[in-house]
Amino acid sequence: MARTGRPPIADVGTVRAAALETVIREGYGNVTMSRIADEVGLSLRTLHRYFPTKADLVWGSIESSFDIVREALSDADERTPLVDAVATAMSIAFDRGVDELETSRQRLRLIATTPELQAIRSDAFERWRTELVAFIARRLDVPESTTGPRAAAAALQAAMMEGLARWAVDDDPRPPSIAVTEALEGLRALAER
Repeated sequence: MARTGRPPIADVGTVRAAALETVIREGYGNVTMSRIADEVGLSLRTLHRYFPTKADLVWGSIESSFDIVREALSDADERTPLVDAVATAMSIAFDRGVDELETSRQRLRLIATTPELQAIRSDAFERWRTELVAFIARRLDVPESTTGPRAAAAALQAAMMEGLARWAVDDDPRPPSIAVTEALEGLRALAER
C-alpha cells in the first residue's frame, strides 16, 4: 500500500547546508525562497516550515548552539573570570556545533557581508544576549534589568560577532573559538586601560 500524507521530515542540517550553497552562489539579495526550495528539492511550503524566512535559514543554526552556551555558562566555575567563562562557553559551542566548520564560515561570512542580515537579528541571537545578561547579572549580583549587565552583554556579543566575522571573511585557518577569544581579550584590554 502506498504511503499517503506528509512525507518524512528531511534533515534540517542537510537542508540548511544545501540551501546556504544556493544563497551563497546566487547572492542573498538575488535568490528567492522559491528558487531555494527548487534547488534543495522541497516544496516552498515545506521549506517555509523549516525556515519561515530567508534570514532564518542563515541565522538558524545559532539556535542549536544556544543551549550549549547556556549550559556551559551555568556550569562555569564562579572563580573563573567572567570574560574567560564566556570565551570557554563559546569554545564549547563551536566544539559541539552542528554545522561543519566550512558551513559555519560561509554562514558567518554571509552575515558579515550582508547588511540586511546584520539588521535582522534572529530570535536566537536575542535569546543569546538575554542569557549573557542573566549570567552577568548573577556574577555581579545585580538585577538583570539594570543597565550594567545589559550593556556588558551587548558589548560581549558585539565583540564575539566581530571576531567571528573576521574569522569568516579573512578565511582564518584557526578554529573560530580562537577568534572569539581574541575579540574578548581586546574588549578586556580596553576595560583595563
